[in-house]
Amino acid sequence: MSEVKLPAYETIEPMLKEHGLAVTPSELHGLISGMICGGLAVDGEQWLGPICDYANEGEAMTDGAKAVVRSVFNAASSELGGLTQTLFTSTAAELVEIDFSVSLLLPGKNAELMLRAEALSEWVTNFISGLGLMGMDKKQLSDDVAEAVAALEEISQLGIDEDEDMSEQTELFDNVVAYVPECVLTCLVGLSQRGEVEDSDDVTGAPAAKKPTLH
Repeated sequence: MSEVKLPAYETIEPMLKEHGLAVTPSELHGLISGMICGGLAVDGEQWLGPICDYANEGEAMTDGAKAVVRSVFNAASSELGGLTQTLFTSTAAELVEIDFSVSLLLPGKNAELMLRAEALSEWVTNFISGLGLMGMDKKQLSDDVAEAVAALEEISQLGIDEDEDMSEQTELFDNVVAYVPECVLTCLVGLSQRGEVEDSDDVTGAPAAKKPTLH
């Protein structure tokens, strides 16, 4: 799958408003990313129904609105789908040499910290919602995925205290932003493994080969 660049928050935000979609760029990208990590097929338009329900009160989107949402979906599916393919086709030795990263659609670093923190909370909250839309059952999660989801839930509740030192809070916030992709990768790998296990038994009754994990 060819690489598609994620559009900038500041570019997508007015376009979503222009087309009457009740969603911020961070909410949209978080939801889509969660759905993909939860097992949404990246080919086709299976994303259309859930996004219409979430961002357009269940109504069909105009072609213009679809195009805006598709630009975000294509970037997310290219990145996450590409990571999945790399993870499950590379040897252990190759994986050690690969720098894995996941993008978050958030306001730029020049934006106010309060706005950036709110957007991160929106992204994480909707990522978890996306996992839920794809049938995530917390009782059946592996320990690694359960821990990642719990960490994301805590992050979604974080806020900025205007009475505290803003430079310190900015540094802490940047550390949290850097940690979220690790949780996303854990979910991507763990839930992909879950799908493989559920469909694993072949005609001989042998389980599917275990997929690599991130450490």
